[in-house]
Amino acid sequence: MGENKNFLESLFRSMEVNEVIEKRKCRATGKVRFNTKSEARLFVQWMKWKYQKWLKTPGRRKKSHTKGSGKPQQRYGYSCEHCGGYHVTKEDPHRYNKMKNLYNKKYFG
Repeated sequence: MGENKNFLESLFRSMEVNEVIEKRKCRATGKVRFNTKSEARLFVQWMKWKYQKWLKTPGRRKKSHTKGSGKPQQRYGYSCEHCGGYHVTKEDPHRYNKMKNLYNKKYFG
């Protein structure tokens, strides 16, 4: 487990995320569009890593930041039906599908 953590640490330190991942905007939703689901997942992991590094800076070790404020909430990647790309979201896919089905039953069926 330690070797994997060291590998990710060195990988994230050596890369500039904007050079590795081509990000564009989806015209329909206005969200950042990734070409593949792997790019979206990599971006989520990079955001978590960057937040951990940000917390360790001396000026950020305040009580308000230790409770999770400012922490990136995006954890899931999903495919967009409008642009054909992938986006990141904080919404759990299972909960989203459940709520969507309830909405459809209530208003359409």
